[in-house]
Amino acid sequence: MRRFLFFLMILTVFAAGCAPFVDARREAGSPATVGMSTPERVAICYNGFSTNENELIRMAREECAKTNSEPAYDGHSYWSCRVFIPHRVFYRCQPRPEEEP
Repeated sequence: MRRFLFFLMILTVFAAGCAPFVDARREAGSPATVGMSTPERVAICYNGFSTNENELIRMAREECAKTNSEPAYDGHSYWSCRVFIPHRVFYRCQPRPEEEP
């Protein structure tokens, strides 16, 4: 029983710490980013077991909307983020196509 409770506790901690995030860290007092993200290219760290593609695209759209652009897939980097959130996906923020009248 103790092993089961220990496993359940570890699983809960693991699941809680697996939320994807935009890799756009900043140093205190500096407007420049230290992480992999830039206004033109969004980098999102995620765990493939707890995050689906729709969530990643939604996050990329939110970030690219800040510069009035839309995301386009721009590659992956595996095992390059944190231990429990190991993968990084990149989206290039490109201009939105002009709407025809």
